[in-house]
Amino acid sequence: SIHPAIDSSFLNYCDMGTEHTPILPDHDYLHEIEVDLFENNDGDDIIDVLPCHFHTREGMRITSHDMLVDVVMKLKEAKVKESQERQTEEECSMTEDGSTVCTTNQDTHDDNIELHLYAVPAGRQFMFAPSYVGEIFDLAYLDGEVPKPISLKVMSLSPKVFDVFNFFDKEESKDIVDKALNEKKESHRIKRSSTGASGYNVIDTRTSENGFDTHGKTAQKIKKRCLRVLGFDEYEESFTDGLQVLRYNKTTAYIPHMDWIDDPSKSSPHDYESAKLGTNRLATILLYMSDLKKEDGGETVFKHTWPAGVAEEDRVSRHDALMQLRESGDADFLKRDSWEETMVADCRSRLSVQPHSARAVLFYSQHPNGEEDTSSLHGGCPVLHGEKWAANLWVWNGVRSGYPGAPMRPGSVVEQESNPGQLTATFRNTGRDPKFEKVDLYFEDTLWGDLSFGSQLHSVNTYEGHVWNIKRRSDKVILRTILIGTDDEQNYTV
Repeated sequence: SIHPAIDSSFLNYCDMGTEHTPILPDHDYLHEIEVDLFENNDGDDIIDVLPCHFHTREGMRITSHDMLVDVVMKLKEAKVKESQERQTEEECSMTEDGSTVCTTNQDTHDDNIELHLYAVPAGRQFMFAPSYVGEIFDLAYLDGEVPKPISLKVMSLSPKVFDVFNFFDKEESKDIVDKALNEKKESHRIKRSSTGASGYNVIDTRTSENGFDTHGKTAQKIKKRCLRVLGFDEYEESFTDGLQVLRYNKTTAYIPHMDWIDDPSKSSPHDYESAKLGTNRLATILLYMSDLKKEDGGETVFKHTWPAGVAEEDRVSRHDALMQLRESGDADFLKRDSWEETMVADCRSRLSVQPHSARAVLFYSQHPNGEEDTSSLHGGCPVLHGEKWAANLWVWNGVRSGYPGAPMRPGSVVEQESNPGQLTATFRNTGRDPKFEKVDLYFEDTLWGDLSFGSQLHSVNTYEGHVWNIKRRSDKVILRTILIGTDDEQNYTV
């Protein structure tokens, strides 16, 4: 634990103590900082403190001084370009005699460069820190890794909800739905949705259908993209659930719930206390694959949050929304006073997200310190007309339940989930062949990570038939293609 003498210091923020620092896969690589508590240099009061990691406002992790300099230089170049564009702009006005007079703008703007760096405690994950609704986060640093430039627009501050533009496209959307419809495995196929920390438990207040895509090619790309958007500099399969694919037919819905898993009965050996040493769902990215009009329902509603931009005196209460719904006749086929009818009223009065094909939305289920964010209570609104397809990906703050290295409750028995067909492949560069001096590892055409001389090995969860490529960085030429075989553990070196 951190010494009381530096309880209020920045170092204490970075190292939250042994009882509040989850052990992540890179924990052994953290370099502790020696701190002399009383600066007397006698060596008697020196303690070791875990460091923060640092990210830009947009989530890019800064891992070296050279990287920081590069970020600053790019900001400077952008500032100079913006200043030059302002200086060339002309303002024209009409004089009394009817002639036009134009003048060139004189740049009076402040050319100082402003860089915001966000410190994240050891064992914790970066989270976007919005200041106002409508704020834009342009993730330009991901250009080249993603098909189109990705940006986020803030929809709510509490909970933190974002529209994510260009996250996926309609072709990927179709692939996800087709894979779900053709899935034959009992554990993965589309069927009545269940809930709970463990087991298959059907409840009356979740009437949708769902299935899981854990290893499809499009699902793998989406999962990798998701972690990059969230500020992870390396992909960790154990930090994600499979892509959950959802189908809502007319009248089906899911009552407001938390994605953060609560296990009050301690039925699972996993430690879900994410504010301490446990891990739990940190963030959710929702993917919509259907176009539904406002009167069609099917929104995702955040029950505790009012719509942005609506003045307090213009807010609609649940009672008034319910009366308006009944007068409209839009949901007459729902039983009066049922949870479904009441939910439609909430969907029309609280913050809700309307489904559009290839729309993506991000929200967080935890606060930065790992505590559950109860304001993220959300639900799938009843579909009133048509059919709704959607998917979601849950990202955890550390190794999720069922994977090696997952935190366990004291005295519990370690259990490992079985993912049928899942294999482990390791890729390593020996540093011996000059041809592979500067190369990258790709899952098909999706960049996975650096595999150059001196890089860390990559251990990934994959499946038989998956294709991995090693490409030369300079021109993206494929130097080696690896087809995954049937062995449970496979090692590849170049």
